[in-house]
Amino acid sequence: MKKLLSAVTLFLMSSWAYAAMSAAEEVISVPSEPVDMVYVVLFLILFFGLIAGFFVYMWMKERKKPRDQ
Repeated sequence: MKKLLSAVTLFLMSSWAYAAMSAAEEVISVPSEPVDMVYVVLFLILFFGLIAGFFVYMWMKERKKPRDQ
């Protein structure tokens, strides 16, 4: 447990140091290019379609179970 706690502490300290250094250097990142709306719609269709497909699969699997189990 002590090893985990010390690892988390070191990670947090290093991330704070990195944030302070980048703020001091005033690093300005270039804005990313916007994504075409077709890809967003395609992602949403696939995402919700796979979720719906999973629930349909689970429903069909549950229907095929014998009732006495």
